[in-house]
Amino acid sequence: MQTDGAIRTNYLDWASLALVIVGAVNWGLVGLGQLLGANWNVVNLIFGSVPGIESAIYVVVGLAGLYELYFAYQLYGARTASRQRRRQSEQ
Repeated sequence: MQTDGAIRTNYLDWASLALVIVGAVNWGLVGLGQLLGANWNVVNLIFGSVPGIESAIYVVVGLAGLYELYFAYQLYGARTASRQRRRQSEQ
């Protein structure tokens, strides 16, 4: 993914980002639903009748979150490398 400070994204990067966003929106709806006394857990509403699938979705979203931590670390590394090259070229 990282080449000389440049970030190249792939399908896994974008898919994990989409899953993390969906998970965050779902958690926001869960919290809002609890405040208003409703069940707005979209995953539960769609897949609640099949608990195994519902659990698998939560695990996949959790793994996507962990992958996004790795991706953020890669972004930080690329930014640091870019800054170092810029400082060296200015000298």
